[in-house]
Amino acid sequence: MQILGRTHSVSDRCETTICHCLDISEGTVADAIAICGLTTLKEICRETGAGGGCTACHARLRELLRKSNQPVPAC
Repeated sequence: MQILGRTHSVSDRCETTICHCLDISEGTVADAIAICGLTTLKEICRETGAGGGCTACHARLRELLRKSNQPVPAC
């Protein structure tokens, strides 16, 4: 499934641009992580294009992955 950078986000995250080369928002990447079950930077790049340019956003993308893949407490 290809999620384009200009797709409107359904999450509550702000639409801050995370990948300036391809104009892809944090919300778009967060949605792709949640919807597609992405767990790696390579998967983010494949599904959204984010991180495929200059690579300056890789640290922010990894941080978003880390936050998104943390287990949710049961209680």
